[in-house]
Amino acid sequence: MKQGFFALASLLVIGILGLVVVFGGPVFATGRQQQPFLPTATFLPVENLEYTLETVALTADPIVFDDQTVDGYVFSNMTYVTQYPQGMRFTATITPPEGREILAVNVMYESAGGGRGRAQADLTANPNEWQGIPFDRGGLPPWQKFKITFRVSDDSGASIETAPVDVVYIDPTREWYRVESQDVIAYWFDFPEELGVEVVTAFAQVRDKYEKGFGGLLPFKPIVVIFPPGDSIGEFEPGGIANPRTTGQASNDTQSAVLRVRGLEIEEIRKDCIWNEPRDLAWQMRFAASVATHEVAHLYQYEFFGGRGPAWWIEGQATFFETDSGPFDQRMRHLAEMGVDLATLQDQGPSGMVGSPAADGCTHLGYEMGTSFINWLVNTYGGYDMHRQIVELMDSNVSLQDALEQVTGATFLDLERQWRTYIGLNPDPVIIPTLEYQFPATPTPFGQ
Repeated sequence: MKQGFFALASLLVIGILGLVVVFGGPVFATGRQQQPFLPTATFLPVENLEYTLETVALTADPIVFDDQTVDGYVFSNMTYVTQYPQGMRFTATITPPEGREILAVNVMYESAGGGRGRAQADLTANPNEWQGIPFDRGGLPPWQKFKITFRVSDDSGASIETAPVDVVYIDPTREWYRVESQDVIAYWFDFPEELGVEVVTAFAQVRDKYEKGFGGLLPFKPIVVIFPPGDSIGEFEPGGIANPRTTGQASNDTQSAVLRVRGLEIEEIRKDCIWNEPRDLAWQMRFAASVATHEVAHLYQYEFFGGRGPAWWIEGQATFFETDSGPFDQRMRHLAEMGVDLATLQDQGPSGMVGSPAADGCTHLGYEMGTSFINWLVNTYGGYDMHRQIVELMDSNVSLQDALEQVTGATFLDLERQWRTYIGLNPDPVIIPTLEYQFPATPTPFGQ
């Protein structure tokens, strides 16, 4: 997870990240009989899945709204023109009542998730015509939904605002596919229609798991925007530059996620990963659909407990709710057999390790440690009902550690010991002690 799409976005709070560290000494739990791998979610084929699939090829022609009269002000010729990826241009002719002078006009916008902002409007060369351009410097992916109003301040001290109009941030530069089911709306291009079918199928498969694990479904239908491999995902970013490590990101303000399909060629940072799978078109589409369920799980986190928690829990939980979360337990046990110890989950625990391969050549170790721990917890301590109780406690501002201990009746450290035993490590993690703060000596000013 991932950054929000614009500056006012409320990001998931994941705390101060630690590092995954390899410690010396014996780490593999020798002399113990290995436990069998615990089950993971099995997703059955979806029958009679209902969805609509269409192509979307829109232009940058003006969209005209009805005139409005508010407190004597007449708002006419109100139009919207997309300038994707450099924002949305809104224009209105504003005629004030006699004897009133307009001092300022702003275009006010509110995203689907309640994020608010404004763009200053300026007079054009036409009489009484004002124009404002939200996101004129980029930072917003296409197909996001907004409510837009014009707000006027005048010399009487009054503030006048139009009734909102609904708009969608259109990309007129290419033809997109669009699919909608009861669970999700998705847009994509440069991949066949089957990608959309993969996405809606994945969300239908994971729906029950979301509902049981979080205690309900999202009260909105998330939007997922999918870019092909390459740099096009960066076109809406300020400067038009893509983060080379970005696979997906989510924003609770826009109630949406954006992701990039992985390329057929394995990335340089993952070229030595022993868990790499052969890649073809079917793999690309399946993996993209799984990433979509991961990113939308972040929206569940924000909706159901404010998205608070350490990175390994936030990302591990989102991976746990994917349709293809990978061989996480096998990976943990293989690392243990290699003699690799894992950083403790205590305090803030490990970071995600997105950009640094572990001893097995693979990245995202912190994610998969979290997934393995959560899957072990669900299988050992009461299933999805237990997971839901943790979510509910965290929604009441109970910390993750306290929530785990209240629901399971075991200390967090004992839970970690049990999990480490399961994956084949020595039970006791290496916990770096927190040193007591030493106040620096206060020098006596010279001459006193």
